[in-house]
Amino acid sequence: MIVHRFAPLLAALMLAIPASSARSNDYPTPVIVDYVIGCMASNGQTVEMLQRCSCSIDAIGSIIPYGAYEQAETVMRMQQAPGDQAAIFRNAKVLKDKVDTLRLAQVEADFRCF
Repeated sequence: MIVHRFAPLLAALMLAIPASSARSNDYPTPVIVDYVIGCMASNGQTVEMLQRCSCSIDAIGSIIPYGAYEQAETVMRMQQAPGDQAAIFRNAKVLKDKVDTLRLAQVEADFRCF
């Protein structure tokens, strides 16, 4: 009977806890794994690099939200495409700004983790 008495209070307390306290960034697990695998391919296949690369994507996630990361990654992939149709991804200032934001986050992550 005592549990029923405090149920509304417990429910209110649970709703008051911010959802962001569970996880600091919202990057999907496959994106994190892809980043870490690519980072390790560039820097070495060691446990130390696993830790540093994991730190790096966590640092990036603390700087920019996943949506901005995804947009910048898409632009960077499209910039690699040959031909005139990909030129818009190489020349548009707004798209360059998205990539620059990601690159600055990567530089900050390098300072924190490497």
